[in-house]
Amino acid sequence: MKKLSMAAIILASVMALTACGSNANNDNGGAPSTGGGEADAAKVTVLKVARNAVPNPPFSYLNDKNEMEGYTVEYLKLLDERLEEYQFEYEEIAREAMLVGVESGKYDFAANFYYRNPEREAKYLFSDVEYGYSLNALIVKDDRDDIHSLDDMKGKKLTPMSPSTGLRTLVVDYNTKNADNPIIVEDIDAVTDAESVQWVASGKYDAFLTNTTVFDNVNAQLKLPLKSAAYITKEPIWVLYNKEKKDLAARFDEVTKAMVEDGTLPALSEKYFKVNMFQSLEDVNSQYQFK
Repeated sequence: MKKLSMAAIILASVMALTACGSNANNDNGGAPSTGGGEADAAKVTVLKVARNAVPNPPFSYLNDKNEMEGYTVEYLKLLDERLEEYQFEYEEIAREAMLVGVESGKYDFAANFYYRNPEREAKYLFSDVEYGYSLNALIVKDDRDDIHSLDDMKGKKLTPMSPSTGLRTLVVDYNTKNADNPIIVEDIDAVTDAESVQWVASGKYDAFLTNTTVFDNVNAQLKLPLKSAAYITKEPIWVLYNKEKKDLAARFDEVTKAMVEDGTLPALSEKYFKVNMFQSLEDVNSQYQFK
């Protein structure tokens, strides 16, 4: 009887130990899974991204499915895919609100084909590697074949320009170097792109110097007998960051440079602009089929 009781005690003890071991294994097995998930989640930093609510094709616009599409939109998607440590969260807002939000720290960065200038550099951090270019062209009447460069504009009239624009500075610099026969251009406080193209179409002015996407957008509505005569400049466009985001900017630069070198961004340029804008301006002009 004692032997039976002792055997029962031993058996009960073994079962209890086995159960404890099983529970311990279950607890230990669950802990790494939960801990690993939390660790993985902790590695991903959510970035608040300001995006322009106003369509500006081909950089950004709504496609037939009412989805955001365009050169800048796809560039950001590619960045998000390649930067596994970050996750982008977008907010579509007005252009000026984008700048205010980045400066205040509400948003980590914004990408809206920004130009670089001293005023912006005082408030924001810029990337060191451009993610594309803004192509600027001379817009002329369809029947004109005498204008293909700024040199062809000597003694001719450009539409009036605001003194604060970057393109106005380009013309001033050109005229300083060619003071004997400058381009004729008047200063104006404010002028719309629609007014400028209408002035050229009427023959009042010889040409309008502007970003080609601006012209495409305006003339898609007005349908005036005008054309892009030639690309005059290609201005780098940059991602703009909050001043505290130096590490983020450096990481973006690393990936953006790789996308230029592996052909990803040149291919994206050809998709949306019908030309590889990462080549020289001379090569861009030779590739593009002007009317």
